[in-house]
Amino acid sequence: MRLGNIDNLDLSLFRFDYDLTFMVFFLNAEDKVYARYGQRDARGPDGLQSLKGLQSTMRSVLAMHASTNKTFAPRDDKHSTTVRDIAGRGRRCFHCHQVNEAIDKRLKGAGKWDRETVFRYPMPDNLGLFLEVDQGNVVRRVDPASVSGTLGLKKGDVLETIGTVPIHSIADAQFAFDRAARKGEIELKWKRDGKVLSGMLALPEGWRSSDISWRPSLRRLVPSLPLRGTELTVEEKKALGIQPGQLAFRQRSPVSAQAGAAGVRAGDVIVGIDGRQLQGKDVDAVRDHVRSHYLVGDRIQINVLRDGKRLDLPLTLR
Repeated sequence: MRLGNIDNLDLSLFRFDYDLTFMVFFLNAEDKVYARYGQRDARGPDGLQSLKGLQSTMRSVLAMHASTNKTFAPRDDKHSTTVRDIAGRGRRCFHCHQVNEAIDKRLKGAGKWDRETVFRYPMPDNLGLFLEVDQGNVVRRVDPASVSGTLGLKKGDVLETIGTVPIHSIADAQFAFDRAARKGEIELKWKRDGKVLSGMLALPEGWRSSDISWRPSLRRLVPSLPLRGTELTVEEKKALGIQPGQLAFRQRSPVSAQAGAAGVRAGDVIVGIDGRQLQGKDVDAVRDHVRSHYLVGDRIQINVLRDGKRLDLPLTLR
């Protein structure tokens, strides 16, 4: 069933990432949710979706439906809430992303909003866990230096549950992590060689942070970084005592008014933000880092080298 209008849909049942434009729910006849399908990140709207991925989720759900031990996604709020309840009855047109905006407004009015509220439906990538696009419950790779690597997850493992959420797709993993603690741990179960394994996955402080620039509901909070320049050559880095793999670039002229007010000069070598060394292939990686970890209004320190001296220049993002 395709629904183009969800004004009267029960959002306590159909809970999903309202910044998306496409979401599939799999339910039984008793309105219990088996799974979700529909996901994206800042790299583009369709990079995490495929027909094969949708088919894989459908097969996984059908296998669960035929099982004698069915498991369903948890439902937190038993009180029905619709888009119209959130938007107000007088509103004629209300886009999905405006649901998030209205929810934020309510939270702020109740004094319950904070910056962590921004980072909704975090990707498992944040924890070093990367899933297959065409088979969203299968591990594609694991960053060995991440908390997922420490847990012992490996390529080819099939996720069974994250917390109390059964995993059939990447969207299910995002739903599960959206419910997870801001800091602490969460239990994972996965299947390997026919055996079910389990462990507690650590959730470090700030693990939810990600690039929110693609989210229509949050564009007002996406900061820009008024720095531009050319990456140093390996020889230039060596002369300044900078490691070859570290990103460093020379601020070009003209310097923007915002950067100039912070004390940045043409020719300054930008080597970090808030004491953190920059990594990546080009200067765009710096802007990506800022969009992933900061919001409009945050104050940062730009770490620069000038005439052989290290300077930390304060700048308020806007």
